[in-house]
Amino acid sequence: MKIKYPLLCVSIVFLCVAFCTLPAAMARAQAETTADQPSPAVTDTAAPGKKESSTVSATVDPDKDRQPSLVWGNELYGHYCTPCHGIRGDGHGFNASHLLVKPANHTDAVFMSKRSDQKLFDTINLGGVEVAKSTLMPPWGAALNNDNKIQSLILKLRDLCQCTATKNW
Repeated sequence: MKIKYPLLCVSIVFLCVAFCTLPAAMARAQAETTADQPSPAVTDTAAPGKKESSTVSATVDPDKDRQPSLVWGNELYGHYCTPCHGIRGDGHGFNASHLLVKPANHTDAVFMSKRSDQKLFDTINLGGVEVAKSTLMPPWGAALNNDNKIQSLILKLRDLCQCTATKNW
C-alpha cells in the first residue's frame, strides 16, 4: 500500500507521540522546579512574649493518602489512557489509527490475564520500551507521581478485562 501523503502521516504520528508524552514531561519539569525551591520558611506570627509560630505550607499532593479504588482508576483511565486505548479499552482510541503499533486491547481477557499486576505496574510507570513493548507507550510514572494512582489504573484494567493475572512474575 502506497501512502498518498507520507509527510502528513509522519507529522500526525509525531503529534500523537508528543501528545502522549507531554503530561509526563510537564510533571518531570514541575518536579525539578519544586526540587530546586528552598524548604518552607518558618515565620513568627506571635505577639511579643508568646512562643507561637506557623509554617508556610509547601505544595502537598492532595492524593498522597488516597487509597487505590476503581472509581479513581476510572478517572485516571479517562484522562491518561483513552486517547490511545479508547473509552471502552478496546485499543480504538482517537489516536490509535495514527500509531504504527496498535494499542493493547484491555478488554481481551486472554491477553490481559497473562500480565501480572507487577508487569502492568511497570508498564504504566516506566513505559512500553522498559518492558520490551511499544516505544509509543509513554512512561506515566512521573506524571502520576503516586503508586496508588497506578494501582487504581490496574484495578480499572482488571475491570475492563474481567480477569485476574494467571502469572505473578
